[in-house]
Amino acid sequence: MRCKKGSSHFEMIVGFVFFIGFVFFLFMTLSPWDNSSLPNSAITGLYDTFEQKVTTNLSSVFVKTSYTGTANCFSIEFPEGFFKYRIGDKNSFVTKLGGVNIDSNLNSGKLNLKKEDNFFRVAISPEFTDENVASCENLPDFELGGVIEIELFSYSKLNEMKQKYYNDYEGLKKELRLPPIFDFAIIPEGLPEIKMEPVNGIPDGVDVLAKDYVVKVLRSNGAISNERFNIRIW
Repeated sequence: MRCKKGSSHFEMIVGFVFFIGFVFFLFMTLSPWDNSSLPNSAITGLYDTFEQKVTTNLSSVFVKTSYTGTANCFSIEFPEGFFKYRIGDKNSFVTKLGGVNIDSNLNSGKLNLKKEDNFFRVAISPEFTDENVASCENLPDFELGGVIEIELFSYSKLNEMKQKYYNDYEGLKKELRLPPIFDFAIIPEGLPEIKMEPVNGIPDGVDVLAKDYVVKVLRSNGAISNERFNIRIW
């Protein structure tokens, strides 16, 4: 009996040692006191909401026409459902194949074009501004090439956000759903005029977490550029 009692005590001691070792192992590997995951999730969340705020869409298609009328402009009507994105509230940017811009106007799926050529590249996006072209002769026969539709950043929306960054920083933080304990900066390397950072710079002595994202940016003149955005929080 005495041997059995001593054996049970030994097993309890060994079990306790294993338990303490296991708990110590968990604390060392999981590091519950380490909150580094919070800033990482915050910067990812900031970029996601930032992306939603400044993203626009772009639809582009080649058009072949053979207008022989006497009017100085003609109109074509896109088939319903031809584009994935709704074009009823969008504007157009039209160029000849050589890249020269021509006046155009998009209204409820009908595109008015100046009589300049027979081959056109038509781009449709909220980023553009239509010209004053109207009362054109309808052209029922035309050919459409393959349509390309993408999402990208809007230069005008970026500029609007920049204005809000300096005029209503706290309101912008709420829109971007950034936790109040953090501050942020958004710095596009190739667009210094869109830079969003504190006037006096990031305070000294703070830990800064930064991440780069490369995206396409669309301007109102139809130009598309690849830009690197550096997102920072501290």
